[in-house]
Amino acid sequence: MKISLKKTIVAVLSLLMLTAASASATSSTAQHITSPAAAKKQLNAIAKAEKLWRSEFIMCGDDDNTPQPHLRSFDPTRTYFAVTDLDGNGRLELLFRHAAMTSVEEGITPYPFRTIPTAFAMAVYEIGTDGRLARLPETENGYGAPDLTGLALNVIDSDNTRWYNMSTSTITRDEHNHYSYTVAYQRFAIANGVVRCELCAEENGYYNVYDIDRVEAVPSSAYIYDGDPAHLGMRHEDFVQSPFYRYFTHIYTPSCAVYWMGADELSRNPREALAASWAGFFYGVIDGKG
Repeated sequence: MKISLKKTIVAVLSLLMLTAASASATSSTAQHITSPAAAKKQLNAIAKAEKLWRSEFIMCGDDDNTPQPHLRSFDPTRTYFAVTDLDGNGRLELLFRHAAMTSVEEGITPYPFRTIPTAFAMAVYEIGTDGRLARLPETENGYGAPDLTGLALNVIDSDNTRWYNMSTSTITRDEHNHYSYTVAYQRFAIANGVVRCELCAEENGYYNVYDIDRVEAVPSSAYIYDGDPAHLGMRHEDFVQSPFYRYFTHIYTPSCAVYWMGADELSRNPREALAASWAGFFYGVIDGKG
């Protein structure tokens, strides 16, 4: 999965560069889930909807719950889930993150490359206003799914849309066993029942392989998709000094704000695993808003 997106609109970056001060004066914290009873009711609804989300498991071992075909190329040990309320609307979400890994040839594939995914997939479910769980539609971003495990709150727009930034690193191997990499700088939000994911920038490079346990990443070019031709094909040194890069890495939640767990734990005991993941979730707040 390395589809380079060379088209964009200025609005992507202009929205990204909104500061926390531009957040709505009306706080949405009143919708946050603070009651254990309310949380338990929604967690029970998610657990009862197991037939709906069970197909996210790559190896189900159950004829009645077969995995989705596009997930068969993904590594089942790299499937994680989390219970969240990312949009702060008081209705729980169930997130799934999938990752595909490079094929390993013992004695040949460098050790550092065995832990870098080649592609990602995701699924987002949410409790509806009717109290039932449903999968949310996703807008097409022209690039691919982000690595949701890295999401962190960056900004709350004037309409209370909560944007989460993440950088997604993937590796590619060509027919000559040469390795290259891409780091996609994406932002993610759940707004009005739709999952939105936008590619804001990307950085490309290649690896020098010195030994099976020693490699070197060499950045080659970077692109910020803000409509400025000067931001296409940038040097790495200029990219990391850019206002975009500095702002993109400014986050307002701790790294533990979302508690990811292995899908095997969800399979063994859904109710216990769902409750444990939700217990580890923290709402992000910017200037008292969120």
